[in-house]
Amino acid sequence: MPETNRRVIVVGGGVAGLAAAHALHERGVGDFLLLEATRRWGGVIRTEQDGGFLLEAGPDAILAQKPEGLALCRAIGLGPRLIPTNPEHRSVFILRRGCLHPLPEGMVLTIPTRVVPFLTTRLFSWRGKLRMAFELFAPRRLGGDESIAAFMRRRFGAEALELLGEPLLAGIHSGDPERLSIRATFPRLSDLEARYGSLTRGIFAARVRRRSRGSSQALFYTLRGGLGELVEALVKRIPEKRRRLGTRVRAVERAGEGYVVATNAGERLSAAAVILAAPGGAGAEILSDLAPEPAATLKAIPFVSTAVVFLGYRRADVDHPLDGYGALVPRTEALRMTACTFFSTKYAGRAPDDHVLVRGFFGGTRDPSVLDLDDRALAEVARMELGRLIEVRGEPVLERIYRWPGGTPQMEVGHLSRVAALERQLAGLPGLFLIGAGLRGTGIPDGIADASRAAATAAEYLDGRASTVCHSLGAV
Repeated sequence: MPETNRRVIVVGGGVAGLAAAHALHERGVGDFLLLEATRRWGGVIRTEQDGGFLLEAGPDAILAQKPEGLALCRAIGLGPRLIPTNPEHRSVFILRRGCLHPLPEGMVLTIPTRVVPFLTTRLFSWRGKLRMAFELFAPRRLGGDESIAAFMRRRFGAEALELLGEPLLAGIHSGDPERLSIRATFPRLSDLEARYGSLTRGIFAARVRRRSRGSSQALFYTLRGGLGELVEALVKRIPEKRRRLGTRVRAVERAGEGYVVATNAGERLSAAAVILAAPGGAGAEILSDLAPEPAATLKAIPFVSTAVVFLGYRRADVDHPLDGYGALVPRTEALRMTACTFFSTKYAGRAPDDHVLVRGFFGGTRDPSVLDLDDRALAEVARMELGRLIEVRGEPVLERIYRWPGGTPQMEVGHLSRVAALERQLAGLPGLFLIGAGLRGTGIPDGIADASRAAATAAEYLDGRASTVCHSLGAV
């Protein structure tokens, strides 16, 4: 089979596209090309330095529970650069009635695993505690999908939904708990219910298994110089002639048994297979002529806009000890900020000596209009609300805003069924693979796992086509 007919084109240079291109290279696929529309690799991963502060504009951590992210870091030589979250100050605070309350020690997501801290916390009312304890006996729901809100109310009650489900589970996705799918966003929780009949029993069983294996791994890791190191390392391992910035793909077209990738610059690039790693709306536009039904399914996945505001202060100007990873803000507290991270506590090396760095989150489904504020007004909101939370007495020495318009996918109830339908719709287009945020997950490990599967399948597809061509030529 001619080498020019074995090309794989990867569209999108975020972490999923980079991981797919790297996987193709590692598998020995000699002819592939990675195209990114912007002038920067990494997508939502963006690390910057400013005056000794290290800023993560997008995600700041890799979930250890899903092994693909850490495994890739180690495979490309970044193992020694991995650092865990601060093991000494692990608290997460919840704002309630204007006061910050630490989550009870031993709380795993929404699940209390230690009796005394749970009973003595002032975060929950006694009625709320009794209802949460009843989770052990709540009836399980087998089959079908449901929202995070319905799941939380059914298993833990309305107070747990207000203080944990909405700001924590839904807040991670900047979404509405009444619409987000529990099976798509937190499949582990629905799996625990199905297997054990109770999340509490399931978590205890998981802890027993970890202790028997001697596992004491942290839940989250990052890289010493930020997650931008992962992007840089992947780019370096992809040959320069196999990657190109500033190339926006306009459409993918069918051409015989292969494809033509058309760019806005007028290029028409032939390919035997295409891995599309562009976000939902962009991917839908690229596929609109080739595959209208899958394009419509992709376009129907909603995305919301968010912003983060970094504020750096002198340590002496902040009275709060910042002895935790950050704080969650329930909707009932009527702040525009949805959460904040005590960034210089969560990870080492994020602020100069005698300084601290905090990050506020804004937007999402809760308050989309906050993104209409200009940078000066948004920074003022952040200074006022964060300043009150952490008892600031001075002006910030650093202020930085990052906006992500349409950057966060919303995996709503029925999402997994829609993705399954999308895959059936694409069955008539062999050699076309869709990956990336908003499909089979949203985190870095999910994107890497998705990319690895697509690259493996694309390589197998090329080998199958080559075998078919060789047999045909032999018959002639």
